Amino acid sequence: MIETVSAIHRVLARGSSFPSVVETTAGTLRLMKLSGAGPGRRALATEYIALRIARRLGLNVPDALLLQLPHELPWQTGTDEFYEAVQRSAGANLGIALIADATDLDAADLSGLPAEFASRLASVDALLQNFDRTEANPNLIRDATGAVWAIDFGACLMVDRLARGVLAPAAGLPPNHFLARRGPGADISALAAGLDGGFLERLVAELPQPWLEELRLSQATLAERLSRYFEALR
Repeated sequence: MIETVSAIHRVLARGSSFPSVVETTAGTLRLMKLSGAGPGRRALATEYIALRIARRLGLNVPDALLLQLPHELPWQTGTDEFYEAVQRSAGANLGIALIADATDLDAADLSGLPAEFASRLASVDALLQNFDRTEANPNLIRDATGAVWAIDFGACLMVDRLARGVLAPAAGLPPNHFLARRGPGADISALAAGLDGGFLERLVAELPQPWLEELRLSQATLAERLSRYFEALR
C-alpha cells in the first residue's frame, strides 16, 4: 500500500532518520522515516521487511507501508537540517502506523512484560537477528489500552547478511538483547514454516527499486535468499 504525504505535523525527538508525524491525502496520520536521512534507504528496506515478517508471525508490531513524499512539499515544521533531509527524501519513504498516546517502556518495565509477548518477541528477534533491543533501549511502547508493541526494526542483521550472500541461518539472540539469557521462546522452526515463498515474493515486490539498489540485490535474488534462509530453519 502506498499513501501520499500532504502535511508534516511534527518531528519526534529521537531517531537518526528524523521520524515525524505526517498526514496523508487520505487524512490518516502516520509515522514517517526519511530515506534521505540517517542510515538511508538500506535501513528503511530492512525495517519494512522486518516489520512485515514480524507481523506475519503474530508479534504485536505496527503495520508498515510506503509513503510518497512529493518534491514540492513546503517547509512546515522542524529545523533547516530536517527540511534539507525532507528535500533529499522526495519519493518513497517508510510509513508506519501511528500508535496513538503510546509511552516508551524502560528497563524497569521489562520484568512485567506479558509472558506470551516476551516469548514471541524473543523468537521473532532471533529470526531477524535484531541487535537493537537492549535493557537501556528496549524499543517497546505501551498504548492507551495497556497493550505492548515492538518497534524499530531497522537494525536487523538478517537482511544485511542476506545482502552480503551469507545464507546460513544464525537464529540466536544477539548477546546484548535483553531477552538473550532466556533464549527464543516459541519454536523457531514452526515460525519459519509460516513464511512461505509466496508471501516472501509478495513482500519483496513491494520494495521500491531504489531501496533494492541500496541492498545491491535484484527483486528475484532477495526473494530467493529469504526463502532459502527460512527453509533452512524449518
